[in-house]
This record gives sequence, structure tokens and C-alpha cells, in this order.
Amino acid sequence: MTRTALLDDILKEMIDRKTENVACYYIAPKSSISDYIVIGTATSEPHVNAIAEYVLEKMKEKSIRPFAVEGQGRSRWICLDFGEVMVHLMCRDERQYYNLESIWGGCEKVEIPYD
Repeated sequence: MTRTALLDDILKEMIDRKTENVACYYIAPKSSISDYIVIGTATSEPHVNAIAEYVLEKMKEKSIRPFAVEGQGRSRWICLDFGEVMVHLMCRDERQYYNLESIWGGCEKVEIPYD
């Protein structure tokens, strides 16, 4: 699976689960941690966890497993590390407070075809 296909699959699954304000940045020229960072907002703690579970389940069906998952369970911010794609699922307050866009917003923004 190419980077673009993996990214597209993850974005589609997030949109299917009603993730709000999804933003994606191509960060490879500025960072070695990943090629893409995806940030999405959930309406509540259960919603954050449901989105994460859904994305993980759908990727597992395609034999794609994350390198790491942080915050799963009772959390308002979950990070899914798929190597070339890093996904941050956050509740509104956490997204505003940590403002990841201020870190990565200078990178190329990727158009999201499912939004």
C-alpha cells in the first residue's frame, strides 16, 4: 500500500465516524517522525475512543497495524502511529489548548477529498 493510499484510507474512516475539522499536513520535509500528520476533533471522550477503535479495526482488516497507540481507553486525546501517517484524535478543548496546527500549520496542507 502506498503512502497516499494509506492516508486516504485513514481519512475516509475518520470522516465515516463523523470526525470534525479534520486537517492533514505533509510534514516529511520538516520532520523525521512521519510523512503526514492528521488532526481530528471528536465531540466527547467516548467519540474519541470510538473513532480510534474504528480506524484501528478497519486498518487491521487491511493487515495494517500501528507502530504505537497512545491514550487509548479513557482519554480525550489518542495518537495512532502508522509510521508514515500519525493521527491525533482530540476533543475540542484539547485541540484548542495544544494547538498542533501552530506547530505543523506552516507545512503543506493536504486536501481532504471526503470532507
